[in-house]
Amino acid sequence: MRAAKTLLRLVALVAGILVVGALFVARQQRQGPALTRGMAAPEFALMDLQNRQQTLGGLRGQVVVINFWATWCPPCVEEMPSLDGLHKALAPQGLVVLGISVDEDASALRRFVQDRGIGLTVLQDPGGRQSAAAYGVRGFPETVIVGPDGLVVESYRGPARWDTPEALNHFRELLARLRTSPTR
Repeated sequence: MRAAKTLLRLVALVAGILVVGALFVARQQRQGPALTRGMAAPEFALMDLQNRQQTLGGLRGQVVVINFWATWCPPCVEEMPSLDGLHKALAPQGLVVLGISVDEDASALRRFVQDRGIGLTVLQDPGGRQSAAAYGVRGFPETVIVGPDGLVVESYRGPARWDTPEALNHFRELLARLRTSPTR
């Protein structure tokens, strides 16, 4: 009797693990494939906080940093000042930094951006149903660098320090290299 109960518990545990695993795989597949270097970055048309539509195609010819984030994500909130620092340091040299927020509450997002004095362009993708899904975003924050030709140059998962001297030098070199390289 005792052995039968133990076996039943073990079977239930294994079945539970299999169900959770299947749900995880299904969720990952719904989000689309992760982008890799050299792939075309998916086009998007999203509204900024001033209710103007912004598209990736409208930025063709520029190096674009796309950061997927949310105000409810502690690593995203911690990362945002350094991302804005990257924007402030290198926007005059032509680097475009976009923060694509997956927040559902637009007024809370506007308040967050205003209260923190964020200067980079923030676009709205409520729930991540448009661009975040197309880019295969699996967690937040996640960042994709798109070259002037619309191809993915680099991608990063998780938070980073974007305004360190090393990071700024990396982006200066990237800007110089991508401006002078022939179209791939």
